[in-house]
Amino acid sequence: MKARANALQRWSPFLLVGLILPITGCVGMVAHALYVIKGDKIPAAYDGMEEKRVAVVCSSVSPANGPTSPSGMIARQVSTILQSRVDEIDVVRQEEIADWIDRNDWDEIDYTEIGRGVNADLLLLLDVQSFSIRDGQTLYKGRATVQTTVFDIQDRGKDAYQADTFDFRFPENGAKHTTETNEAAFRRAYIGALSRHLAKEFFAYEKSEDFAHDASLIR
Repeated sequence: MKARANALQRWSPFLLVGLILPITGCVGMVAHALYVIKGDKIPAAYDGMEEKRVAVVCSSVSPANGPTSPSGMIARQVSTILQSRVDEIDVVRQEEIADWIDRNDWDEIDYTEIGRGVNADLLLLLDVQSFSIRDGQTLYKGRATVQTTVFDIQDRGKDAYQADTFDFRFPENGAKHTTETNEAAFRRAYIGALSRHLAKEFFAYEKSEDFAHDASLIR
């Protein structure tokens, strides 16, 4: 009896492990299955744009304006991304916004006037406080400081959402030498990355999209 008790005592840790392993294995399988089904989803910071008419306006400290200026390109690209990623959103065409500004004596201060003028429910203001593309004479390095605000035009232009001012870097690490690409190509890639970074505040997306998008731009 004593020998049998000693044998059980010696083998009990291994028996316990044998009982636990199948359970933990099942838990791991369930967790993996849930990941496959749900994915690694990043929720929208502000999800109030669905089924709304939204005007996107980009302001900049740069005197350059128009559809080919950095602010014009950012506004257009953010508009395109929102139109494709937010359910049932109606994004005001940039041409309609430009036409309203041209036809009205806008004071260039109250951006909610634009929202009211184009019959928008919400106005997304992208305030580009700084924007640069070079790091010295031989390196391309995109840097931008942006403040994002959503105004609820239907609620007397009140702030519906405001993101913290952030500093954007492209590429995030390092820089591109001028022998690797030309300025026009780098500018397109930089503005594309910045625009997506601004737009993704307003829709849920898979975390893996960030890596895939960045890799496609920095090639």
